[in-house]
Amino acid sequence: MKSVDTSLKSLIFPNINEDGWKFISILAICSLILLIIWLPLGCVSVILTVWCFYAFRDPDRVTPNLNDIVIAPIDGKVISITREKGPDVLGLGNKTFTRIGIFTSISDISVGRMPLKSKIQSCYYDDEVKFSHSFDKNNIGNERMLFAFKNISGKEFVIEQTSTFCAPRIKYSLKKGDEFSAGQRFGIMRFGGFTDIYLPEKSAITVCIGQTLIGGETIIADLNSDAPRIDGEIR
Repeated sequence: MKSVDTSLKSLIFPNINEDGWKFISILAICSLILLIIWLPLGCVSVILTVWCFYAFRDPDRVTPNLNDIVIAPIDGKVISITREKGPDVLGLGNKTFTRIGIFTSISDISVGRMPLKSKIQSCYYDDEVKFSHSFDKNNIGNERMLFAFKNISGKEFVIEQTSTFCAPRIKYSLKKGDEFSAGQRFGIMRFGGFTDIYLPEKSAITVCIGQTLIGGETIIADLNSDAPRIDGEIR
């Protein structure tokens, strides 16, 4: 069985998502040039390069092997838990789901992971990115990606990702018919944004608003329980 590397070396030099190397390389070249031209500006560029390096870290995660549980699809903080209709663009506007809203900051790991063993049913990508400086995920200027999937029991789920600040930053590797295991990587939302996961309406939610999630590890719902919603307390 593969084990997670907990050495100091893995902390200082973590695994980097392949999508990040082009950004890191460009910044590194710019840093070298600026260090020659003007040292202070070059030092700033070096700091940005180091930040970019860690922004694309992609460590291994230990995903629980349990049936009918839902794993966090990405790192971040729970900002909302509501019940609402599914996305119309996926033809699910007539069904009610429990939606968990997650905000991933620029310092969080932004690699997406499948929340449970499932099969992709449909995908929708809105790439008509208009100028927007908004942090509001509902702003029409922000890029969106949605996909619906079913688990082995036939229950429907939806993941919606929304980037911020107008630039197209969502990169995913999935299409209709693809099958994924729980915790398997499905893409990346560069430099953070919003992720909403729509769960079956009667799912027992095992996280609370304000809680920090670890993508691919944190259990966020139990499909075989009718436990009430959890409230958290800051201590």
